[in-house]
Amino acid sequence: MEFTKTYSSPAAARQAHAHQAWLAQLGMPVAPVKARNGHFLVFAHVEGRHLGPAQLPEAAQLLGQAHAAAHHGYLSGVHLDEPCTVRDVGQLGPFTTPRIRRVQALLAAGAVPGPVLTASEAARVVASAADEPAAFYKDANPRNFLHTPHGVIAVDFDDLTLAPFGYDLAKLIVTTAMTYGPLPPPLVRRTLDAYNAAVPHPVLPDRLTPWMEIHHILTSPYLGHNGYTHSWHTLRSNHQPR
Repeated sequence: MEFTKTYSSPAAARQAHAHQAWLAQLGMPVAPVKARNGHFLVFAHVEGRHLGPAQLPEAAQLLGQAHAAAHHGYLSGVHLDEPCTVRDVGQLGPFTTPRIRRVQALLAAGAVPGPVLTASEAARVVASAADEPAAFYKDANPRNFLHTPHGVIAVDFDDLTLAPFGYDLAKLIVTTAMTYGPLPPPLVRRTLDAYNAAVPHPVLPDRLTPWMEIHHILTSPYLGHNGYTHSWHTLRSNHQPR
């Protein structure tokens, strides 16, 4: 059966369709769009289930390959603190300023359980990426990928922004643990290794770790929703890649 997704406006549907086409162009397997009609995108039926821990290395490899292709083809020389317009895709929003505002607001409101970063420390982590090589963020989480008989594919294309290498990988690891509980440390390491094997700018464990803490802050409002039943502050000690 086909799947129809409703967007807030025809422009939002067009944007998601452009994102889907760009990710496919970058080599990421994606759910096929059969039709676009006003506020709606109609996706072809895909047999599969949401990503599980066992598929993390495969998803990380696909994400790394797409990040590498985007960087080489479109984003080399782009500054992460400025928006970037990609032909046939549109504008990719900046990385730094919106996230600094959001992490500071969440921490100031006391909305984050067990943070290890203060508001000023979190802002410095985000700001430190401004001059790093550019990739993109597609909200990598277990619900935005499917494990199919033919491998892992991406199924959500709503929002793309600029991001440094490793940032979206950290989101994938954190949200998978929040969904399924503690991940074996060797699996986290294999996931990082699979990503690094595909990208031109490998991510060291001590760079991945602060990005995981940033995602803990940003994802905390969704704890108890969207399948997130485990809080990162109860999990983090098991998930430091070595």
